[in-house]
Amino acid sequence: MDKRILDKIKKCLALAKSATNENEAAAAMRSAQALMEKHRISAEDVGFSDIDERRTTCGANRLVKYQAMFINLIERAFGVDAFVNQNFCASSDIHFIGIAPQPELASYCWDVMWAKLKADRTAYVKQQSNRCKRSTKIARGDRFAEGWVIAVHQQITQFARTDNENQLIEAYKVRHYPDLARSNCAARGKKANVGNAISDGFRAGKEHSIHRPVNGESQRKLTQ
Repeated sequence: MDKRILDKIKKCLALAKSATNENEAAAAMRSAQALMEKHRISAEDVGFSDIDERRTTCGANRLVKYQAMFINLIERAFGVDAFVNQNFCASSDIHFIGIAPQPELASYCWDVMWAKLKADRTAYVKQQSNRCKRSTKIARGDRFAEGWVIAVHQQITQFARTDNENQLIEAYKVRHYPDLARSNCAARGKKANVGNAISDGFRAGKEHSIHRPVNGESQRKLTQ
């Protein structure tokens, strides 16, 4: 779909909406409709042109609780919808969908903050006694990561989306991913002795924060 044509249509529609003169508004609407008919572009197509989708490596074949919590954090912080395309033979991908440029920012934040979370979790697991079973170490690492995510989550405010944006994103998902379905996270370490892992993770997570760029601020200032 030609971006230049879409831009012309959007400009005409914006003029039709904002014009104070009825004749000018009607002329702008006719121009938009003529372009849409000529190029076989629907109103939904015009709306979808504002949507962006980004994909990045998830690094897990099946999600566990702390990973799902982190995805939810990104969704709330950047006003995106996310889903994981699970691949049991290779590393899965995570998709971020929303109004541009939010998915790009969400994807960048995932790459940066996910690496920090994994590094902190790995370091914490290595600190555990050699007398611990492997399953116990994994459970403690998971609970640590959950506390880490909770701490970062408490520092963010939810990115507000309009009702129209919500409807547009839902329509986009229905068109492009009609078979999306919810799945449960993998449950592990339910009976393990995790000690103070959650509170340890919470203290570690407080050292990290997410900052959304404002007024063109560089993406590289997104996280610290």
